[in-house]
Amino acid sequence: MYTSLPFSMEHIPKQKGFGCLSLKFGCILSGLTLILYSVLVIAHSSAAIATASQSLKFDWEGVLTYGVLATVILTHCVTLFLTAIMLVGTLSEKPHLMRPWLVWMSVQIMIYVLMFVFWTTTNMVSHMGDTSMLGYALEFLTLLIRFYMLVLVASYYDLLEKDREYGERLKSLNNQHWYSSA
Repeated sequence: MYTSLPFSMEHIPKQKGFGCLSLKFGCILSGLTLILYSVLVIAHSSAAIATASQSLKFDWEGVLTYGVLATVILTHCVTLFLTAIMLVGTLSEKPHLMRPWLVWMSVQIMIYVLMFVFWTTTNMVSHMGDTSMLGYALEFLTLLIRFYMLVLVASYYDLLEKDREYGERLKSLNNQHWYSSA
């Protein structure tokens, strides 16, 4: 069943392996890397809230800063939880546990691309930021790594789904003709 939606799972490019290693290993490594990244971002954002509370006034800038930091912490807490569930699904080879992570990361990557384009064009047009080209390159590299993680997990998810469908089809064939095998 293929859909005609442009952002569906069928349109994500598929991988055969993670370099010379398996897709399962790539999913596990992606999950562990993302857990470490989320923990570091939560710690950094918590420290930023602690230091910002001493220096910021409660004007629009302060409220916006607190809102952004709280959103970042909440987003990475959800990412941490869904990544743990994805790792359980990967290790136990249950694709239905990987699906929420795929949806969450797809939405995150789309929002990340929009934010990257918006902030890059805003800084380039109004010349308000003094961000060097290295900052833009690192942000783009981070975006590519997250997209590759999504492709790896989507490929492994697709492989597990096809194996499950094949197994169910074999079970139905064996159940229909069990009496004629003697």
